[in-house]
Amino acid sequence: MSASSQIPQVQHLSFLERQDARRRHEREYEVTVNVLNLPSQHVASQATPTEVHVFATDMDVLAAWLYEMGGTVSKTELPTGFTVWTLHTQTLLDAVAAGKDACPVLVSVPLLTGEPVMQEIAEAVRAA
Repeated sequence: MSASSQIPQVQHLSFLERQDARRRHEREYEVTVNVLNLPSQHVASQATPTEVHVFATDMDVLAAWLYEMGGTVSKTELPTGFTVWTLHTQTLLDAVAAGKDACPVLVSVPLLTGEPVMQEIAEAVRAA
């Protein structure tokens, strides 16, 4: 493998392309939530041109996404006594049928450090 193929390529999108991508990701997220009846209460979401960030106050939101869409979980311990658990997953694959990649979704939930979590969530961290 040549060294040049290992360097990440940065795509420079125009303002309109970024806005279109953000809107597409927003729609894909909404469709995924509606079709799979994923939790929408106590949830804030922000679509970007590259992904959707979901912020929840209840670990059941992360668990529902993990159950329906799979993925891996990372956790980040903050110096304030909280741990942020983040599921790395994606939207439904309808976008693939349209010739586009599924949109990455990051579902994050803060918990007090040391609080117990569901076994499936802990195992998704180990699988990462």
